[in-house]
Amino acid sequence: MAGNPPVDVQQFGQSIWYDNIRRSMITGGELKRLIDEDGVLGVTSNPSIFQKAIGDSPDYDTALEALLDYEPYAIFERLAVEDIQNALDLFRPVYERTGGRDGYVSLEVSPLIANDTESTVAEAKRLHEAVNRPNVMIKIPATDAGIPAIEEATAAGININVTLIFGLQNYGQVAEAYIRGLERRAAAGEDFSQIASVASFFLSRIDTMVDRMLDNNIRAAQGRDLSRVALNNKLKGRAAIANAKLAYKHFNEVFHGERFAKLRQAGATAQRVLWASTSTKNPAYPDTMYIDQLIGEDTVNTVPPETLKAFKDHGTAAPTLMNDIEDAEQMMEMLAEVGIDMEQVTRQLQVDGVEAFAESFRNLLDQVDAKRNVLQTGVIKRQEISIGVHNSDVQTTIKELDTEQFNTRIWNRDATLWKDHPSIVAKIEDRLGWLDVLETIDRQRLQVLQDSTRDANIDAIVLLGMGGSSLAPEVLSKTFGVQAGFPRLVMLDSTDPTQVRAVGKSVDLKRSVFIVSSKSGSTIETACFFQYFFEATGRNGSQFIAITDPGSSLEQQARDNGFRDVFLNPADIGGRYSALSYFGMVPAAMLGLDLAQMWANAERMFKACGPKIIGRDHPGIMLGAIMGTLGLKGQDKVTIRCSPSIESFGNWMEQLIAESTGKEGRGLVPVVNATVGKPHDYSTDRLLVFVRVDGDRNDELDSGLLALQQVGHPLVTLHLPDRYALAGEFFRWEYATAVAGKLLGINPFDEPNVSESKQNTARLLDYYKQHGSLPQTRPIITEGGVSLYIDDQMEAMLRDLCQQHQFDSQTLSGLLAAQFNSTGAGDYFALLAYLPMNTESSEPLDEVRRRLRHTTRRAVTLGYGPRFQHSTGQLHKGGANNGIFIQITCDDPEDVPIPGEPFSFGVLKAAQAAGDLEALQSKGRRAMRLHVNSDVEGGLNNVLEAINLAAERRH
Repeated sequence: MAGNPPVDVQQFGQSIWYDNIRRSMITGGELKRLIDEDGVLGVTSNPSIFQKAIGDSPDYDTALEALLDYEPYAIFERLAVEDIQNALDLFRPVYERTGGRDGYVSLEVSPLIANDTESTVAEAKRLHEAVNRPNVMIKIPATDAGIPAIEEATAAGININVTLIFGLQNYGQVAEAYIRGLERRAAAGEDFSQIASVASFFLSRIDTMVDRMLDNNIRAAQGRDLSRVALNNKLKGRAAIANAKLAYKHFNEVFHGERFAKLRQAGATAQRVLWASTSTKNPAYPDTMYIDQLIGEDTVNTVPPETLKAFKDHGTAAPTLMNDIEDAEQMMEMLAEVGIDMEQVTRQLQVDGVEAFAESFRNLLDQVDAKRNVLQTGVIKRQEISIGVHNSDVQTTIKELDTEQFNTRIWNRDATLWKDHPSIVAKIEDRLGWLDVLETIDRQRLQVLQDSTRDANIDAIVLLGMGGSSLAPEVLSKTFGVQAGFPRLVMLDSTDPTQVRAVGKSVDLKRSVFIVSSKSGSTIETACFFQYFFEATGRNGSQFIAITDPGSSLEQQARDNGFRDVFLNPADIGGRYSALSYFGMVPAAMLGLDLAQMWANAERMFKACGPKIIGRDHPGIMLGAIMGTLGLKGQDKVTIRCSPSIESFGNWMEQLIAESTGKEGRGLVPVVNATVGKPHDYSTDRLLVFVRVDGDRNDELDSGLLALQQVGHPLVTLHLPDRYALAGEFFRWEYATAVAGKLLGINPFDEPNVSESKQNTARLLDYYKQHGSLPQTRPIITEGGVSLYIDDQMEAMLRDLCQQHQFDSQTLSGLLAAQFNSTGAGDYFALLAYLPMNTESSEPLDEVRRRLRHTTRRAVTLGYGPRFQHSTGQLHKGGANNGIFIQITCDDPEDVPIPGEPFSFGVLKAAQAAGDLEALQSKGRRAMRLHVNSDVEGGLNNVLEAINLAAERRH
């Protein structure tokens, strides 16, 4: 073996061309090195190569940004022509040194016109003129329509690379077309000495198809005709090279024959044979077989990157092409003997090749259009990814998602991305309507609703709902506030009597409109809210609007009671994926938000996440891949901070992530609305996400998160130009959560454990109806106005922990401190507060949360009940058993009856708290209940004392 085979083959009359091109290869010096060191004398390109180059790399992003107003084909052509020109300039010295024999770069006419002679000729001439370099070759396929185009283009003085040649008869037509073109120039007295052409004969595809046919023969003869099996086995992997040798034999006959002699004497050059498709598809075959055996005079071998590396490493440079050329005819006869019609095979391969190139070209244009869409939106450039050592794993995940065609399949509603059981697949398919909201939501109807609300003397919009039906409106209300001429939004998503009474007192009942929001129409909390305010308004249906699924009991109730309006949401949208449906957009309209601006931002994100976007450029896939990949590695506490103006957005994300991913013993734990803290407050189980609005006062968040990033915590920063960009963020996070669910191996569209608490609550309410009170349990200790309730298993564990850590098990602080100091890596605390959502509760709870995190370095979440049951409740019971759940209840200073029910809101809240605690305990969760008297702040001080006691032991 010679020292540098790609160079050494030149002494035998062969040139090595490179079957690859991309911008970074040209600008980064790789192509120049290939020319100087690896003996590369030319380059070929095709739609597949450009598709990969433009779609799968950032090489072209800067150039694309200057072409965003152009159509995809015009963009591609400008990019391709620029690449070809730059490559041609690098090869110009080769072209001149070899007297025009080498130094060519090929550019293909559109495969979409492969069967149109006139268009092919016109395109060849136009591209030749656009590139404007003497060493450019225009690629034309050897189709029936391409043959006359080859003659016309050659006669016009254009260098032609004839592509997609498989058969010997077709090759004869190609050579004849080239010669006719030269003869026409000669007859016209035009120069043809500078015209060059190659005939690209494809190889590996022949063996792939023939081998498949031989395998079929072998299977048919197995066990019946061993000699036939042996013959078919002998022929495998030999058809392409035999076919090539016969083509070369024909080349010599034509271009060294009498007819071409006159042209040769006048300065014409032979149309060299070019071996294409030279990477072996069968790993059992030598990776250089299509080079080693086909080296000869007046030939070109165009090789892809891996094949060139292999040939340089262990290829053999020797004049092999004429070896055993006589045996090639015998090989064809043997193939015919076993039923392989090579003419039929090669014809079919050309048909398939044209279609494959056409499909690649269509995909290329789609890829260019997708890339343009991404760059037009600016979304992908407005995110910062700082995930350090995890980057390689995330990139691998994204490539795997691309290989699995995740993005295309989700837009095609392919539910098997998540599960393969038919019944589950059907349910998932019925939950993918969030992908269609741009078409299914009636924007004009929303605009009419907004117009009718403006200056309508409405004091407040009171939204009665839970979970997915209420969180998006709450975000919009808190983010944008009250708009001139429009009412304010008041939320009720708590059964706490104090909360219910406060909402009623905060509005003018006669000048309020109540939105009853429930997908199922049967949510117990929403039903009770409606009953309460329907009576409070004198049963005035004209003050009520319903948002629900078609056919729900709420729809019928709304019709029967003469509601002001009824919005039937698409039934295939789950509650937590409903922000951009009527559940979010009806309140948005009545609040007076700029609907056009909201939809424009949503459309921008939909466009950035479109069906043709590859993972690296896809904001939803990128975010979801980060969450899923890091979650699987144990960094499952997705800690989200938002700029001040959109701080409430975290509550919506919390529900989406927790309820979607917390099941089957795994899940992501969203941590929202916590203070940033210091690096020493954190363990290594965090993924930080900062949703940052330009122009907000972000200094404190910027500096705090930077400090966490600098000590190694992974951080994703999403930059929003303004508050209205939230409309797009709703969709980005929905998509990302679907991706994360895929990576976690769960169904992100169900909530299998939510019903457990509901069923427990229903059973306890039935008990109340029969006995006039709820079942009573005894606390294991009462101290300072706080009672601790735990089950036997938890009590035994806490007393053992007290003994181990030498805490006093007879005191509340001792029992709590023992638990606080006995968590493991990856654990988190969840404060489940069945308290009024007011300052008197929130301030001491926030202090408990902050101190508990600082002392234990564990993530601490905070949710108000029963609202969190429709949010993080699924995670608590369906996720990993790594939570310590501290339920906090209190005495209600004054209860509120529910019209038409034998129980009050206070009883309902107590039943919900008890039912949820029972569900946690049945799952073996570390769960406790702290009941405080009416002095919530004083009661929570007892928890702070326990935290301080735990902290003392740590120092």
